[in-house]
Amino acid sequence: MPSDLEARFRALSHKAPTVEASEEPSTASPIEVIERAGFYRDQIVDSIVIPAQAASYQQPATPLSSLTARVVLPPGARLYTHQAQVYDHVQSGANVVLATPTASGKTLAFVLPTLEQLLNDPQATALFLYPTKALAYDQLERLRELDQALGGRLRPAVYDGDTPQAERASIRANARIIISNPHGLHLYLGWHSSWTSFLSNLRIVVVDEAHYYVGGIGASLRGLLWRLQRLTDHYGARPTYIAASGTIANPKEHLETLTQQPFAVVDKSGASQSQRTIVFWDCTRDPKTPPSTQAAYLARHLIRMRRSVVVFSNTRAQAEYVAVAGSDRSHRILPYRSGYSPEMRRRVEAELRSGVIRGVSATSALELGVDIGSLDTVILNGYPGSISSLWQRLGRAGRTDLEALGIVLVGGDPLSRSLLANAAQLLARAPEHAISATDDTEILARHLVLAASELPLDDKTIARQLADETVVSDLITRDLLVKEGTVYRSSRQRPHLFTPFIEREPSYEIHFAGARDRHGVERISIRQALREAHKGAVFLHFGSPFRVQRLDHERREIYCIPETEGHHTQPALFRSLSQGRSLEQVQPHPLLSLERIEALVVEQVTGYKEFDPQSRQVAKRKVTSPVISSPAEAVVITCTDPSALGIAPEEFFASLHGLEHALVKVLPLLTIGGTSDLASLTLRNNDLPAMVIYYLTRSHPAAMISKVIEHLHEALALAERMIGSCACSDGCAFCVLDARCDDEVVDKAGAGQLAHLLQKL
Repeated sequence: MPSDLEARFRALSHKAPTVEASEEPSTASPIEVIERAGFYRDQIVDSIVIPAQAASYQQPATPLSSLTARVVLPPGARLYTHQAQVYDHVQSGANVVLATPTASGKTLAFVLPTLEQLLNDPQATALFLYPTKALAYDQLERLRELDQALGGRLRPAVYDGDTPQAERASIRANARIIISNPHGLHLYLGWHSSWTSFLSNLRIVVVDEAHYYVGGIGASLRGLLWRLQRLTDHYGARPTYIAASGTIANPKEHLETLTQQPFAVVDKSGASQSQRTIVFWDCTRDPKTPPSTQAAYLARHLIRMRRSVVVFSNTRAQAEYVAVAGSDRSHRILPYRSGYSPEMRRRVEAELRSGVIRGVSATSALELGVDIGSLDTVILNGYPGSISSLWQRLGRAGRTDLEALGIVLVGGDPLSRSLLANAAQLLARAPEHAISATDDTEILARHLVLAASELPLDDKTIARQLADETVVSDLITRDLLVKEGTVYRSSRQRPHLFTPFIEREPSYEIHFAGARDRHGVERISIRQALREAHKGAVFLHFGSPFRVQRLDHERREIYCIPETEGHHTQPALFRSLSQGRSLEQVQPHPLLSLERIEALVVEQVTGYKEFDPQSRQVAKRKVTSPVISSPAEAVVITCTDPSALGIAPEEFFASLHGLEHALVKVLPLLTIGGTSDLASLTLRNNDLPAMVIYYLTRSHPAAMISKVIEHLHEALALAERMIGSCACSDGCAFCVLDARCDDEVVDKAGAGQLAHLLQKL
């Protein structure tokens, strides 16, 4: 009788072809290793070799102190050019952002100038901000080793929600490097009088993974850093900012937006890099095997060939599935994603780092810079949605002398298909712009109230932060601010206790009956819960499938039982949009109108389809689920006289509709900040059809819509190129059709012609 675990594995793994581990000859290339696998169906359509890059070194203009050089650098070691340049900028008192690829030595680049500041001034302190606790604790271990070599001069410590209360006062008084996250610092500034010594001596503020702070979280970080600067000014400190970012198109603009201070930029890496082979894998060449299953087969095969592998998937369910389907009795692949407890994530990190396991299946949670050891292979289970994220993920491999291998699996989604046709252009393409919601007055107003509770505010200070004068009067009306003479104060003492760093959707707690680990509880947002954990849904938790048995919407709790048949589910989602008031209108040409509007998006899960392990539909059921309403901002694009473009009125709707689908496929190539809430539709509007492109503003701001308008010309050019390069005759899902749209009235030729004509306007 097979064990419960074996039954689950057999059901989920689609009975993957077995491949016995073998010793490949040393001359075999990674591609040859893959082509010998029993599951290979000629899916490799292109491979691009990026030659090894020799290191480029540079001596800082201001030499390192002998103590710093002796402790940090091994005998004979030299600094890469970008490390030396960052050091020189900081030594001259300039803020600097370092935007170089993963594994280029960014940590040393900001640790070196920090050490110099702290060793030269025994009272000086530094603050390191990381977006996640995992990154903070990862950095702590490195700094502790360094501190030990320095005889305990730095006393680094993590200060966050997990820090025991009994240790906090001692850390504030004694630690010279405090490592935290924005969520924690946001709260602690309400008690800044307890931080007087640390803040008055603050010399360095490090903002790591700066590309993470986009959209609403970027606006919140802007408000937080403004409040921090007010307090350091108050205590007489003038810290220098060092930011480290993944590759983005606008590092200087992005950091100056976040900090409201000037920045120097270092964006050329001097680090060495091993040879890297990027393979493009067309999953549609094996139509009977789902893409995630192909990713699992690849991972298992390469692990058996003694490679260390991380598989990145774009959804939590895919990451869980790949972990189960790719594991066998001898080789485990562990899942890694948000929602797990910190203990679970650290366990996975430790086992991969130590070599206990050689494979991890992850979401973007592992995309940030946690040190996970010597990986030589990255598999992308689908295009991640941005060039920046593509390189963040591929860059996780190549930290050893073994040739780095990146495999990009492409399924049937239109954006990936269009990129597959131009793989070399994809790898050469510049990264996207990072955009923060600097125009989100609701977020800025929250930080205004907090700032007023920390130190009184005057009209001049407020005017520099808010263009909308009505915000302050509204806060006074709501009794959040009070005016006393010429200054404003918060009406509450320490409103930080009731104000989160970012507004989060209500969350549901999921309970898993019989979970193998002791952390059988998980929290997910209400939106995720209704889409992925509605009644009857199959939900994966740490490699095991569970069936949602009961939901308690009042208490926001979900109860699951083990699922042993290997079925999976897919929700049916209804979404509609209603237009609101006009915010602004731009008319770049008499024939073209662009209007930015408010909108409301309503969505509801109405049912789901259930599939067996071979992806055959076995059931279709209806469910009753709460309706979610989300505010949005949109741009409405209207051509005031289609006939002037030479397109017959009766053909204009079909042309515009096809162009709408094409534009929404290429827009993610221009901006980051997330694209999951990007959507579009074409309104018939009698004889004057209009195109609507919108973002949900809860997580993606009006700034995203402004970027759509700003880069519309480039988006039209990309759409025209995508339509023209597609081999289909009348339109397909890879150019002007969209599987989410029920109206198939589209004109491919007209869409390409319209894209060309609108570029001229």
